[in-house]
Amino acid sequence: MTLTKNTKILRAEVAAHISADALVRGSYWKPIENAVGGQGCFISCLTHSSDPKPALERFGLPVAVLRIAENIFEDLPDDEAAAFFAALPDAVGRDGKDLSRVQWGFLAAELRAMPKTTDAAQAVIDPVIEGMDLLFSGQQWTATKATKATKAAKAAAEESTKAAKAAEAAKAAEAAAEAAAYAAASAAYAAKVAAYAATHAAYAAAYAAYAAAEESSKAADAAGRARLRQHDTLLALIAAA
Repeated sequence: MTLTKNTKILRAEVAAHISADALVRGSYWKPIENAVGGQGCFISCLTHSSDPKPALERFGLPVAVLRIAENIFEDLPDDEAAAFFAALPDAVGRDGKDLSRVQWGFLAAELRAMPKTTDAAQAVIDPVIEGMDLLFSGQQWTATKATKATKAAKAAAEESTKAAKAAEAAKAAEAAAEAAAYAAASAAYAAKVAAYAATHAAYAAAYAAYAAAEESSKAADAAGRARLRQHDTLLALIAAA
């Protein structure tokens, strides 16, 4: 377990990068002549690289949380993306916080936010939410339960491919559940894989949250609402840790 640290330095560096107009969506760190020596994305402005690990080592910010934050950041408008980055130090708040379980609370919230689709899809999603809640509370989601949820998700996804276009929303929801179940199963065996899987699950859940409920012509607006919700959820979870 790595606790948050050097929070005052984090606050100063975030402010410096915002002041230098260094935040750029869609780009890892590129050296340029400005007050901080370059520009780049959410992770890059914390590490001056494409690697989130230095932010874990310097500030105690978990890789999985940073990957989720990056994913949200990339889909926000420029001003809201900068405000999201600026809000990070206030959410962290102090040294000594354990943020290692934040990703599981985030994934549980995302799966709960998905529109209800079919009973079959919900039967896959509900036990995954239960697993996310267990991990978030510091308990174990046993390998047996995680594997069972993963198999159920795969079976549901395979079944849904046989349906017509009306089942596209259900497939999206099932894909999100499968990804989340894989993330939890991975956590029991390999933390590195879990960090990547958690990010993938967050993206899949976000996609399902708007694709399942909206017509394609409204998808962009719905996606924006989903990202703003995720913005608020992640910061709240970090602040409450």
